Amino acid sequence: MIRLALHDVVHYRREAAGVVSQVAIGIALFVIALSFVGSIGQNADRLVFGSVGATWLVEPSADSGGALSFDAATAERFLSSASDAESVRPRLQLTANVSNPNGSSARPESASVSLIGADLSAEPQLAENLGLPPERIGTQHIELHEKTASRLGVTAGDEVSISVAGAEITYTVDDVVTPDTPSFVMESWAIVDRDSLAERVHGDPDSVNAILVDAADDESARVEITTAAAALGTPTTVSSWSETSWSALMLGPKIWVILLVSVFTFTYVVICIGLTSLIYSAMLSRVGDLAVLKAVGARGGTLRRMYLAEVVAQFIVGYAIGALIATATVAVVNLLEVSSTDSAFAFAVGSTKLHLDPSWWAFAAPFAIGLTLTVAVLWFPVHGVSKQPALTLLELR
Repeated sequence: MIRLALHDVVHYRREAAGVVSQVAIGIALFVIALSFVGSIGQNADRLVFGSVGATWLVEPSADSGGALSFDAATAERFLSSASDAESVRPRLQLTANVSNPNGSSARPESASVSLIGADLSAEPQLAENLGLPPERIGTQHIELHEKTASRLGVTAGDEVSISVAGAEITYTVDDVVTPDTPSFVMESWAIVDRDSLAERVHGDPDSVNAILVDAADDESARVEITTAAAALGTPTTVSSWSETSWSALMLGPKIWVILLVSVFTFTYVVICIGLTSLIYSAMLSRVGDLAVLKAVGARGGTLRRMYLAEVVAQFIVGYAIGALIATATVAVVNLLEVSSTDSAFAFAVGSTKLHLDPSWWAFAAPFAIGLTLTVAVLWFPVHGVSKQPALTLLELR
């Protein structure tokens, strides 16, 4: 049977080449599309769970004064109580006004920002996203988003004045940053050293109002984190990322993923159906060969297995070629390091850098869908033709 199938493929090599090329194109397009989808998903995860937020958020309750003390020893006790937690990242987040004391009348006097007190040495993903070293910010330094800096007309080395919680603080702009994984939330961020900000605003360098907890997103983690938060001595609320405003950052990427997966799955299914039509037409053109095989004693089951073996072999060859094309394309795109700060590019990619991320399911999904659909659609006509007597097949010729 295998020998007959191989002989048939060689004899009708033009038709086989058409089938293989169609499979290869479909596989390559689908894998590249799914790699792009994977990249969007990873960028969204890095943004929500590495830069802006975390899986869980612990905040002081509204009636607790808006802040709590969270020093290194308290953090250790918190992690030991919440065994599911991988790390904690305390922050002090305040609404403030930033102004350029040396600005001209052509620039706005001030801009509203979210003043983020953070320790970048404990938040390497945030530091990487901002293009900063993972080390503490100087007590007199501030990191400004490039849109805020442009609006105020300041650059690195300039001084800015911050009005926050009734205090006036002068900072020197350390860097003007453009996040690799941007969002509308981070556009209003101004980042300073947490301890020095807490000392100036609350008189306590350990004062924070947000504790980001990296842990599993399940009910057992919630219970452990709630128990650990109850031991802080200050009334708190525990929220999953999906219960906070961070969830809005996932909406755009989810829409893109649904749209791209739907469009390319439909396109691939159309290609597979067209492929079955091509194979079926090729089968009808060789009914005379099937009649000869039947006349010399070949059974219907043997013919069915032979023809389906041809289809599977052509599909696997096409899949291998398509997978190689997709892998090479992904490698070239990643090697070129395509990047842009254009807002449309950043919105589409979810980052200022295009990096395709092929995963095993990007290769497995089109193989399973294509092979199953092709064999399933072809089974009934192949079964019907193989059951016909040799004379009937000759009449169909």
